Amino acid sequence: MRFPIFSDPTATNSYQCGNPRGDDHKDLAAPNKPYNYYKKNLPISLTIDYTDSMETKKVILQLLKKKGRIKASEIQAELKITRQTVAQHFRELIEAKKVLKIGTTRNVSYIPYSVPKAALIQNHFSSTRIIKNLSEHKVFDEADLKMRLRKELSANAYNIANYTFTEMLNNAIDHSQSLKVELELICSKGIFEFKVIDHGIGIFEKIKKKFKLNDHYESVEHLLKGKQTTDSKRHSGEGIFFTSKIADTFNIESSNLILEIDNTKKDIFLAEKKNSQKGTTILFKLKQRSRKNLKDLFDQYSNENYEFDKTKVIVSIAKKQGNYVSRSEAKRILFGLDKFKRITFDFKNVKGIGQGFADEIFRVYHKAHPTIQMEAINTIPAVQLMIQRAQ
Repeated sequence: MRFPIFSDPTATNSYQCGNPRGDDHKDLAAPNKPYNYYKKNLPISLTIDYTDSMETKKVILQLLKKKGRIKASEIQAELKITRQTVAQHFRELIEAKKVLKIGTTRNVSYIPYSVPKAALIQNHFSSTRIIKNLSEHKVFDEADLKMRLRKELSANAYNIANYTFTEMLNNAIDHSQSLKVELELICSKGIFEFKVIDHGIGIFEKIKKKFKLNDHYESVEHLLKGKQTTDSKRHSGEGIFFTSKIADTFNIESSNLILEIDNTKKDIFLAEKKNSQKGTTILFKLKQRSRKNLKDLFDQYSNENYEFDKTKVIVSIAKKQGNYVSRSEAKRILFGLDKFKRITFDFKNVKGIGQGFADEIFRVYHKAHPTIQMEAINTIPAVQLMIQRAQ
């Protein structure tokens, strides 16, 4: 590799001088000329000996400054040195805080060092993985090591991050039917967040097909009950239920719908989102110093035997779901709830219910399942009256 460089000409171990212009310029190869003279007048190329570590690093930094971002393979091709040698140079440049490494595996590249960029990169992990034989715990451990999550997060937040991320990634591995999954974890401005993106069948579509539901709105309603899984042999249906409740905010985007759960405002929102990509996108956010405790959440929905036996049903997830008048609407809401011993029906934003709807839930169903404890919350007087009549 021939590369123009201007160094101290007496340092003969770092280059070899050629003299293509003939004898009239022999003095240019002589060691008694000052450095600036050579820099200004040298008409030849110097062939660098890239076994000289310092010179090689200088060239790498020059190329990096020129291009802004560079891959190891580019350096290998440019300087005709081995991959192992390039890797060693970059390790030393990183340690010297001259270079930053970004990306993982095949997507690794290098950029010039700066303190703000270093802080951002350290608190960021992104990767695209083949799902086959993927271990969710190994991925989290990898992100944990890079981002120093035990230091960045409170003890409670770290436990929550570990539980929720591995649960959501495991769902993608076992249910999505996608070949790959895109992952991103970030700590920024006091917030920890992660994304899990697959390009498979889509969570709402899979639930719709499995339980033979009418539309994706019913899939959302069914999903949020808990214990509703499309693979009961390997899953309990608890992952999304508890993840959605421990998060500060939790979003699922799939099948042209976006479900937004904001636990800081005790609000839930479901809307159409046109042209959403195929598959499922999960977005989870939590304060980095959160005091929330997983055990407290589990205890809230479990009995003394640690059995997940309680759920809360959001009656009004979306206006499109109906007017809550008929028995068929009540049966749709009750579907799958026989797995629980305690059920809370949340009537927030429900302006009224029909006699048949109330009777089916609070008399017929309760009579058929006398051991199930049922309660209604956030009821306006008109709704409460219909419930009392049914009971």
